[in-house]
Amino acid sequence: MTSAPLPAPVQAFAPDFARRLALILATLSAVIARRFPREPRLVGLIIPLWRRINRAARRFEHLMARLAAGTLPRHRRSGRGGHRSATVLPGGRFWLIRALGSEAVACATQLEALLAEPATAELLALAPSAQRILRPLARMLAIGAFAPRPRPARAAAAAPPEPPPLGEVASRSPGFTWYVVPTPSANPA
Repeated sequence: MTSAPLPAPVQAFAPDFARRLALILATLSAVIARRFPREPRLVGLIIPLWRRINRAARRFEHLMARLAAGTLPRHRRSGRGGHRSATVLPGGRFWLIRALGSEAVACATQLEALLAEPATAELLALAPSAQRILRPLARMLAIGAFAPRPRPARAAAAAPPEPPPLGEVASRSPGFTWYVVPTPSANPA
């Protein structure tokens, strides 16, 4: 753990943030419990999804308690294996919105408003592990706060070289390289 002092506003905001996030996630779990049993293809996802949401809520609550106490978590190196469940949840952005409809949109809107607060931005900047906890939830609910990082633009393809001047016969290879092919002269020597 680092001994760097945390700003007082962040320390004061952490417990409230954890409480509000827990309420949003509890609401989302209740919506899942009410709607998923109606869809036979989604019934098998109820328990794994609850586990993921509840685990995220517990981890986040623990992290916010540490921040409220004034300690920052250690930064861990990436590449460490994450928690894997036996049932794989669907991937892709906003799959939970598609499955649950407007009730999930309401939860997503509340979570997005919470993440848009200035104090949240400061808190997430101090604790990157909080971002790792929230990113899968934000992806399921299509929240823009954790949108995929833009990939660097590819370098523009170089324009093919100019063909040789008229009068010479040129042939082009598939790699945009022009070759001058000598032609037999009209006057044999």
